[in-house]
Amino acid sequence: MENEILKCSSKKHNEIDAMTFCQDCKLYMCNKCYNHHSELFEKESHIIINIDKDTKYFFTGICNEEKHKNELEYFCQTHNILCCASCLSVIKSKGNGNHKDCKVCNIEEIKEEKKNKLKENIDYLENLSKTLEQQIIKLKEIYEKIITNKEELKLNIQKIFTKIRNALNEKEDQLLLLIDNKYDNLYFNEDLIQKSEKLPNKIKISLEKGKQIQNNWDEKKNKLNSLINSCINIENEIKNINKIKEKISKYLSVNIEIIFDKEEKDINALIENIKSFGNIKINENVINKFIRIIKEKLDEYKYDIIKPKLIYDASKDGQNYSNCHSKCNNVSNTISLITTNNDKIFGLYRSIPINGDGPWSIDNKAFFISLDKEKIYKMKKDIKAIAFDDTCFIQTLSFTLAGNILSDNYNCPGKDAMNQYFEGFTEDYELTCGEKSFTVKKFEVFQLNFENN
Repeated sequence: MENEILKCSSKKHNEIDAMTFCQDCKLYMCNKCYNHHSELFEKESHIIINIDKDTKYFFTGICNEEKHKNELEYFCQTHNILCCASCLSVIKSKGNGNHKDCKVCNIEEIKEEKKNKLKENIDYLENLSKTLEQQIIKLKEIYEKIITNKEELKLNIQKIFTKIRNALNEKEDQLLLLIDNKYDNLYFNEDLIQKSEKLPNKIKISLEKGKQIQNNWDEKKNKLNSLINSCINIENEIKNINKIKEKISKYLSVNIEIIFDKEEKDINALIENIKSFGNIKINENVINKFIRIIKEKLDEYKYDIIKPKLIYDASKDGQNYSNCHSKCNNVSNTISLITTNNDKIFGLYRSIPINGDGPWSIDNKAFFISLDKEKIYKMKKDIKAIAFDDTCFIQTLSFTLAGNILSDNYNCPGKDAMNQYFEGFTEDYELTCGEKSFTVKKFEVFQLNFENN
């Protein structure tokens, strides 16, 4: 009974929550009934089960079918479930006979089997517990590393864009300062306006003062030095007025336009560069990417652990057949990965052992894979179309790599040629993403070991 609040079986107490269950009497009891039960029967004589309201499932030993209420005395091997006599009834109605056509036995008959199975399950759970503990520790370590890398990545991006913003702000400040300097050199400022506004009054004052001196010249002959000093002051004032007047005349005739020298196309190009600047992508190791793809797309390779082992690298081990065969012959479960000159990556997986004698073989698990398209092309069933002889690095009836593998030019077959022996090619030169001709920049062979925890 799942998540059910059980009530006392007594009619007088049927609103009170049951606290215990007597498996012998088949009764749910509240505390009061349990005390009476204890007075009637010795504690050890009946099986008493405490009811835990937090327990999801409560087993009474009685069939859960609504109309049955019988002891669970039988075991249905077909459905791996306990059942009662009504479940086995020949007449199938209202819950009866649900297991009448199943393989059924008495629970005594499976006692030893379940006991042995319990031992197996205990051993399994103990091993599983240890494995899970190790995996959880490793998972936490990976998570902490991920969080650290995440924060470092975000910080790095912030630093880069702060640097870009600082450069833009610095350029903006330079241009704004340059504008001030240009305008100050070519144009007047507010000071000239203020001085020019004072000119009429200055002229008026000097004019009045000059006329006054002129009218009183004869009367003040005995103060000649004072008259001459006043004349000098008027002359100096006129000089100052003329300087300002010259500036006014100069700027009245200035016809220069200062512009921000930029092209609309340059602005748009800069904006587009900013929009496209930087990219978040997975920096995935080639072989790890291969493993991820096959785990995602092929059910037969959904192992807990796939361990790759590099057994041949043409750039390090030498691109001659003898070296390649000495390292790869008689090795099964291999992936030969090719990186082209244009950094397109594809490969051929073989489950059967590589053999330098090169007989054409059937390998129903073989497939080509494009890592760029994340697409797998399975070998057609029961076709002798794959080999690896003494003159080739890769050899199928539709595609071959031989010769000086890191320098020769190769042609990628079209979809029709590839589809004769493999399945799923929808475009020509699909392995090399549309490039018919290519050279090999990198050639590696990995052996894959599959493990389950």
